[in-house]
Amino acid sequence: MLSVLVVAAAVTAAGPKIAIVDVDAPDLMMGLGAQVTRAIVTEAQAQKLDVMLPDQVREKMDARRYETLKKCAGNVACAAQELESLGVKRAVLGRLTRDERNYILKLWLFDVSALTVIADVDRSILIAARRFQKDVEQAVPPLLRGEREARGTLVVQANLADAQVTLNGEFAGTPPLELTLKPGKYEVKLERNKYLPITRLVAVEANQETKLELKLLLIPGMVPDEQVVPALTRKPDGTTAPPVQLSALTWILGATTLATAGTGLAFGLIARGQQRTLTEGYDAEKDLYQGTRAAALEQNRNALVANVAFGVAGAALIGTVISGIVDGTRAPAVQITPTVTPNAAGLTLGGTF
Repeated sequence: MLSVLVVAAAVTAAGPKIAIVDVDAPDLMMGLGAQVTRAIVTEAQAQKLDVMLPDQVREKMDARRYETLKKCAGNVACAAQELESLGVKRAVLGRLTRDERNYILKLWLFDVSALTVIADVDRSILIAARRFQKDVEQAVPPLLRGEREARGTLVVQANLADAQVTLNGEFAGTPPLELTLKPGKYEVKLERNKYLPITRLVAVEANQETKLELKLLLIPGMVPDEQVVPALTRKPDGTTAPPVQLSALTWILGATTLATAGTGLAFGLIARGQQRTLTEGYDAEKDLYQGTRAAALEQNRNALVANVAFGVAGAALIGTVISGIVDGTRAPAVQITPTVTPNAAGLTLGGTF
């Protein structure tokens, strides 16, 4: 019987000693950090591991070294350097932070001598769900047993190999891209210069592959880097027809049309507003208007300016059309070339302005 006890004691002594370090957390989250540390200690004792408690670790080093050790978090080399004098083979460190919606819990089980991560926990726990304690109790046991958390695979494919993929706002690479991620929802954004960006919300499941195929569309009016031969300027015999051409006079008349039409519209709206103000103050019994003579004269002047501007715009429009027709018989100063691609169509302007 005595020999059996001796053998059992020897086996226990030979087991790996695990140092548990207080979870690093901001001052406002110290209570939750201590809660995670207690859960790790309780589970380690339940699994009958040879544990060096946080208080025991703290006693063997000064306060500055212990704080440095806590900040090592996922850095194996940093943690091993601080723990090498304690004679432990393994260590558990953690970090607890939060964002606008979630608590972010990260735990690491280190092999101190081999400088490797045996297992880790990386979880986002919704603050409003009140699942913090339950999720911690689910995550700690497999961590101490050395079981890695399940991961999922996200494969991103796109029609442009040089587009940029960002994951939750951080650059992840260029397609085709294969990422190993913890289960959860991710915001994937694909973007490239001259193309409309695409954003998708993707759910990654544990031990499963999620494929995301994205197609970027050219922004209307933009010309791709490898320009396609304009189909609209091609003749039936395969030759290229000369581009549509406009003279400087046509451009000037067109600009005059737009400017005077805009001016007429602005003064017309002002005059209409003034007229509404005058008519709303009309007293039917006294046959009197609320407005003054000066206000009525100003309204008439604005209406006159609007009418003149619309008249000039009409004349300029007629001149633009005539000048455009004449442009077909003389050398142009400005050229407009239709551009057609598989994704969009636009106009290319060139010449002297």
